[in-house]
Amino acid sequence: MSTSPAIITVAITGAIPRKADTPAVPVTPSEQIESTHEAFEAGAAVAHIHVRNPDETPSSDPVLFAQVGEGIAKHCPGMIIQFSTGGRGREQSERGRMLNLRPHMASLATAR
Repeated sequence: MSTSPAIITVAITGAIPRKADTPAVPVTPSEQIESTHEAFEAGAAVAHIHVRNPDETPSSDPVLFAQVGEGIAKHCPGMIIQFSTGGRGREQSERGRMLNLRPHMASLATAR
């Protein structure tokens, strides 16, 4: 049996689920880093990152993206980090605020 190489991308949080919906969803930076590390250890090569405000709503806060990105870079060497610029729950003018952190990749959501 022959196998082809595959690239596994993990989106450990997404923009919508909250702890009330799914108790295991990682919403704090430390939870996101730990969950991404588990996925990395299981073979994931790309991490698609969403961050959350303390009330678990979607955020574009560069400080939160920096915390998660730095933690992933430290604990998951070589993993490709992709920041979400998705628009759910955020003003369009806020969505790219984290891009100056220079992730390896960023998603582009064109719809509002």
